[in-house]
Amino acid sequence: MTKIMNVTSPSIADILFSQATITHKQMGIDTIRLTANYKTAIKMLSKRGLKAIQAPKNSPVSEAIKKLKKEAKRDFKKRYKVEKFSPVIEVVKLTKGKSVSNYMIIIRNTPLLFDLATHHKKAKDSFCMIVFTGLHQPTSKVQSEAMKTISQFTKRKTFKLDSLDVAIDTEDQRSISHKRKEAFKDDLMPFSKRGVIIPPNGATSLYINEVEGLERISRILYYDKYLKQTQHHKQRGINADLRNWKRLEVTLTFDVTKRENKGFTQYIEGFNFIDDLCELDEVSKKTGVKSYDTDYLTYQINSLLDNRFMNNHESKEQFNSVDALERFKSSDFRRYVLAV
Repeated sequence: MTKIMNVTSPSIADILFSQATITHKQMGIDTIRLTANYKTAIKMLSKRGLKAIQAPKNSPVSEAIKKLKKEAKRDFKKRYKVEKFSPVIEVVKLTKGKSVSNYMIIIRNTPLLFDLATHHKKAKDSFCMIVFTGLHQPTSKVQSEAMKTISQFTKRKTFKLDSLDVAIDTEDQRSISHKRKEAFKDDLMPFSKRGVIIPPNGATSLYINEVEGLERISRILYYDKYLKQTQHHKQRGINADLRNWKRLEVTLTFDVTKRENKGFTQYIEGFNFIDDLCELDEVSKKTGVKSYDTDYLTYQINSLLDNRFMNNHESKEQFNSVDALERFKSSDFRRYVLAV
């Protein structure tokens, strides 16, 4: 009688994410922040049958909300002592899926919005901040339906562009710890002249929160993306070939009170964006990023400007899949060409 061996086959969770199955070593926009008239934003959502919901507990969007609350409270401590001026945060689910990219976060009652209301001689509760985040997360599923809704908000000229987080994924065998802090500061000079911050408790992130000498780049962050996904987010299925995955993320900040700030689309199609990408490239070289592709960034921009780029099987299945990006790259049609 033949003995049947009980061989355990590899779990799909063990082979789900690898360099071959995600959009790796790409530049992309991860977060878009817009200031908007609150009533106008709610009206736009209502026309689409969308409304605020309770954020699911222990979810990616609840984690994002905690981070946004901390940022808002830090700003309050600088300027206000009255506890009642705490941020008000609402969450709108744009489409199915647990990824944070499938949500829109609305923030009200912050010092920036008070300043904007004063500038326009409006009531303090007139404006809100709209946040779309998680748009460049290769191990999370971004939905095309969410991207289509996001594009409707980014195209509106009256919604001013407050900031963008642009990220580059790279390979770096060196670990990120306190030991690397001074070397990182030296490498990033003169941008790091005001100092580098590394969180306590052995965190694997390096921050430059006060950037010197760059017009719109207000923050530089370099961190261990592999450890963040596997240890902090407890994400399964990330292959060992991604163990050197690091991420450079810069924040571009804009003045929402200026008349020339006519929103996301005008900025993206203008020369200032190209100038900022050149400065970002200079930062990346100082950080030690050897090479990266801009295909995903170009794909994002084309899709936000023209939703027809998402009207195909690959992007409908998953906007940020390798197949969807390859289809875009092989297409002859371009609404926007990145001139860098």
